[in-house]
Amino acid sequence: MPPAIDKRALLATIKDQLARELERSTERARDAADAATHEENRAEGDKDMRATEASYVARGHTERVHQLEQALAKLGALSVRDFGPDDTIASSALVELESGDRRALYFLLPAAGGERLQFQGVSLQTIATTSPLGAALLGLSEGDEAEVTTPQGTRSYLITGVQ
Repeated sequence: MPPAIDKRALLATIKDQLARELERSTERARDAADAATHEENRAEGDKDMRATEASYVARGHTERVHQLEQALAKLGALSVRDFGPDDTIASSALVELESGDRRALYFLLPAAGGERLQFQGVSLQTIATTSPLGAALLGLSEGDEAEVTTPQGTRSYLITGVQ
């Protein structure tokens, strides 16, 4: 396990990244909504799909904004706690996993999974508790194995550290 990481500062960094992404996504959603209603996107015939396509794009951007708002709300309500080797894994745990000859560090969160980042000189990835691996880790402890069924088959992960 790498040296102790300030998980509260790590969470603050992730929330800052999400807030910046929310700003960018909000601007894109606004631009897409404007484009969807712009006169250049008016249908010129019954087979002209410009307005429909522009509305789909606007809807997608709006959905992304809602997802980011929900993720920020969940992370804002998260109580970060420290874990020891005998504690069961829950949200806010920093978990080191070994699979074959590969080791990886994951920060288990209720939202915003899949973010890769460098923090305090350590590479890690966020993982949501709702993901297959995140759900498999919940309730386990250091030394346990988590098994996850993937399209490529079942993968086993040894939990080598928890903080």
